[in-house]
Amino acid sequence: MKKNQFHTFSTGVFDRTLENGESTLSENKFYWIIALGLARWFWLTAYFAHLADQINFQPSIIVAILIWLVLPICGIFLAIKSDNPILSFIGYNMVVIPFWFTMWPILNEYSPEVIRNAMWITWCITVIMWWLGVAFPNIFKKLWWILFIALWIFALLSIGSMFIPQLNLEILDYIGAWIFSLYVWYDMYRASSLQRTVDNAIDLCVDFYLDIINLFIEILKITWRRD
Repeated sequence: MKKNQFHTFSTGVFDRTLENGESTLSENKFYWIIALGLARWFWLTAYFAHLADQINFQPSIIVAILIWLVLPICGIFLAIKSDNPILSFIGYNMVVIPFWFTMWPILNEYSPEVIRNAMWITWCITVIMWWLGVAFPNIFKKLWWILFIALWIFALLSIGSMFIPQLNLEILDYIGAWIFSLYVWYDMYRASSLQRTVDNAIDLCVDFYLDIINLFIEILKITWRRD
């Protein structure tokens, strides 16, 4: 199993294969913990984005650095160094919390109908990709490098779009949606070979959270353009 090379906020959780220890949970319980953890964090993302809108949250430079840089780094360090599910839970809340506030200015640009449609489409894609990851786990076994290259190209094009107006943003949104959809599939494949423990399930949530939240943002832009 190759080390996780893709997410900036990486847990190192994909190194913990079945060969390195025994599972303590059944497969159903393992995935239910992941699903419930994601449901909780996405609900809180929506709630705090709404709250930030209500209070017109405008952080200073110091507060912004604390929320978007210091908190995630400390959270990752805490989770990686701990095998305790409670500490991992605290650590990954510290990673996810910045997204609660980051989503406010993004969602504020779209109508409630566009947001609802994007949420439903994202949910459907996620469920399909999770199922494909379980049903066909070996498709991406030797194709990790394609996703790696595609993600870097997408990142460079996204940065380039700020300086090159001629770039087709609609096509870029579709490319991003495809990449993050495939990441959900790929991470599900990698999750299938992990030790099934509570700590690993909590750590996995952040990888899926980052996949899905980025997918949602791309779907949001696509839905807005179509409407």
